[in-house]
Amino acid sequence: MATTPDPAPDTIEPVAPPETPPVVTPDEQPLIDPTPGPGEFTEPAPDTVEPGDNPTEAPPPQ
Repeated sequence: MATTPDPAPDTIEPVAPPETPPVVTPDEQPLIDPTPGPGEFTEPAPDTVEPGDNPTEAPPPQ
C-alpha cells in the first residue's frame, strides 16, 4: 500500500479566518468596570464627611 503523497499547494485547505469578536448590542452589554474611562467626568467624592454637612443626616449629639 503506497503512502498518500502530500497534497499539492492548490489543494491545501484554506486557513480559518481569525475569530471576530461578537457584536454586543446596548441591551446585551455585560457588566463593565465602573471606573470612568478617559473623557468621562464623575463628580469627585468628598474625602471626609463632616457631621452636619448632610441636611438629611441626624444632628450630632450635644
